[in-house]
Amino acid sequence: MKLGIIGKPQCGKTTIFNAASGQQEAVGDYSQTSHRAIIKVPDERVDKLAELEQPKKVTHAEIEFLDAPGFTGKGKESGALEISHDLRMMDALIMVIDAFSLQSDPQRYIPSLIDEMILADLTVVENNLEKKSRRVKLTGDKSGIREIELLQTCRDWLENEKSLIELDLLPEDEKLLRGYTFLSQKPLLIVLNIAEEKLPQADDIYQQYSSFVSKGMREIAVVCGKIEAELVTLDHDERAEFMSDLGISTPAVEQVIQKSYSLVGLISFLTTGKPETRAWTIKAGTIAQKAAGVIHSDIEKGFIRAEVTPFEDYIEYKTLAALRAAGKTRLEGKEYIVRDGDVILFRFNV
Repeated sequence: MKLGIIGKPQCGKTTIFNAASGQQEAVGDYSQTSHRAIIKVPDERVDKLAELEQPKKVTHAEIEFLDAPGFTGKGKESGALEISHDLRMMDALIMVIDAFSLQSDPQRYIPSLIDEMILADLTVVENNLEKKSRRVKLTGDKSGIREIELLQTCRDWLENEKSLIELDLLPEDEKLLRGYTFLSQKPLLIVLNIAEEKLPQADDIYQQYSSFVSKGMREIAVVCGKIEAELVTLDHDERAEFMSDLGISTPAVEQVIQKSYSLVGLISFLTTGKPETRAWTIKAGTIAQKAAGVIHSDIEKGFIRAEVTPFEDYIEYKTLAALRAAGKTRLEGKEYIVRDGDVILFRFNV
């Protein structure tokens, strides 16, 4: 999964990036430079399976973060449109909002940043409408007419200041528009970056901005970026003590990752054995045969059955032999819909 981090200058965007990545990029310098990092997704299920199996290799799922230059709200001069190509390659966007400074106004900042994405998409739509309309006129090629109609629909939608993720499209129409990778069509996680003293009020702050939440489209996370960035610099024992003192059960960065997974519609299934224990990321609703293909195309082609065990049962019974003896594993066919946390052994023939 690829996540793009956006926000206005000095909103704590790079601080959140540092907290997620463990890097120490300069903050507060109005940099027009993008930062990238690939991180391992924390997953205690992988860790617990690895404790049981003691495999030669442990592989967590990975996320790529892009920390984009700050949006200044000055249109093309801000550089927002110039960097939008990188952002368009992301699976979802994380919008960091300054909710820590006295002069901050999240209720205004959130819509204004969404408007910048809408404006960027409108520019793309208008440019392509002109090109494609001209091509149809010159060549008489009718195959592009449906795409032109869809772009016109998108233009009207965007001109009404609405994000494209809210536009209902047929699956075949979504496929036609996929290549445009519109910014406002991407799931959006709004991260409210609060001051340390506001941490006890995090739940209330979430409720205050819950009107921006829309299932499968937008979600909110309340985070103190400053504390999260400090946590990654501490060793395990110091981190645990610091979190205990602040009443934090899990780092907020994990909350950001979990909510991003949910927004994009991703889950993880697990494989384990002496060679490797690993988490594999797939779309929710993926059938077993397609999930097998994530591991290797030969497993998908030669798929016979999937031996499936719920993670909780695997931890309780500890070995595959014990699970089989207790009747806790089950054989599923190619159409089985894989669930989050399934531990799977694929049977195949090539």
